Amino acid sequence: MRRYILSILALLFISSAAVFNGCTKKSETEVRREKDSLEQVKYDEVIRELIDSNLIRQRDSTDIYGTGNFDYRDSLESYHRGYSIPRDSIYKVWNTKAFQELNELIKKKPLNPGPYLDRGNHFQNIKMYREAISDYNEYIKLNPGNHSGYMNRGNAYERFKIYDSAMADYNMVLKLKPDDTIANFNKGNIFDILGKPDSAVLQYDTVVIKDVRLAKAYYNRGTSYLAQRKFKEAARDWEQAILLNRTYESELRPKINKIRPLIK
Repeated sequence: MRRYILSILALLFISSAAVFNGCTKKSETEVRREKDSLEQVKYDEVIRELIDSNLIRQRDSTDIYGTGNFDYRDSLESYHRGYSIPRDSIYKVWNTKAFQELNELIKKKPLNPGPYLDRGNHFQNIKMYREAISDYNEYIKLNPGNHSGYMNRGNAYERFKIYDSAMADYNMVLKLKPDDTIANFNKGNIFDILGKPDSAVLQYDTVVIKDVRLAKAYYNRGTSYLAQRKFKEAARDWEQAILLNRTYESELRPKINKIRPLIK
């Protein structure tokens, strides 16, 4: 009888220990989860701050052409021969004389495509995107095989936030000029704006394959990697952007230092 009672007590002791150990393991799991959750909040705050500050630069992908960090400063004309770039037009405000001359040219020779493109560029510079798109439409009707009309209309659609149409125009640019880099870059930028960093990275991958010296492509791809929480890749691309264009140093170095502790 005594042996039976001792056996029962032993079983109860073992059961209690098992229950206690189970509770201990559960507590450890909960603590780990809470720690991971706090770290995730910290990561999210850092990422959100960095992405938001970078996207200010990315909202208008056409800044690759002129203002700020200009990656093709010394060779844009020869490298992208055939482009008529709105951002580089000298008419940043309404220029009555220029518009009068273009209107006269269009009136005299309505089947000449050039003035429609130029007038569309001037309209785009003063943010009259609807009018710019209308002129680009005319240019494309008269000269459908030239990629410039699609590129510039895509820029106008992008600024007008009509992203599907912008994408369609950039795809047409790539069909007409497969080695173009800017169309892929602009597509990547739109994917970033739409919150699709995976698709954006694929576009920037194509850009840097076509042209390894385009600093802004590494800048943007770094931001897309950041949105994917790929901190090592983001830091690597931003370092490359600085190497190619030193004007990025003051902006990107603090951001690189900020994500270094997050690299595992």
